[in-house]
Amino acid sequence: MTDNGLPYLPTIEDMEEAIARKKDQIESDEEYRHELIEGHTSGNPMTLGPRLPSPEEWTALQIKGAQDNAQKWLDRVTKPKKNFKEEALRPDSVDRYHDSMARVLSEKSWEGGMANVNETETMDTIKRRGAGVYSKGVQDREPKILRVNKEMAADRLALAATIDGLSVSTDADREAKMIANKRGLQAIGKARRGGS
Repeated sequence: MTDNGLPYLPTIEDMEEAIARKKDQIESDEEYRHELIEGHTSGNPMTLGPRLPSPEEWTALQIKGAQDNAQKWLDRVTKPKKNFKEEALRPDSVDRYHDSMARVLSEKSWEGGMANVNETETMDTIKRRGAGVYSKGVQDREPKILRVNKEMAADRLALAATIDGLSVSTDADREAKMIANKRGLQAIGKARRGGS
């Protein structure tokens, strides 16, 4: 709790440290590691299984999800709620993109590129290629997806175990837990990109 009585909201850096501590605990405590990876042997049926799917299962679920949702993807992409070109050129969209890609966009090539986009051509190309291009694209990347899932397994498990230890007594606690999870995922992404 903070001085104002609200739950503490961790920063990305706080979550980096928490994940590192939890990874150390998982690596040094055989029983705890077994419980997280293999699951409990007794107790609540909701918590008997492993905390996270294995990298292989996670990869299979991602590919199946892409295959199952290919038509939905095509329908949504080709019938957008808003004009993607106008949305991309909105001042706040441009600012957000510049903020995250400042180095790449030092010459403001994003606006120039988007201004030259032909929306009709883009949608026609997507429709011609069909839903299969989406699911096939994911399926073709199975080795990469599996490699990344294996590389991230320890961090994901440490984050999940860290998040499991947070309070959920109040709405504010539950909201703080969601933010901590989001920042933990950001911390994992930052570490994978070599961020400091």
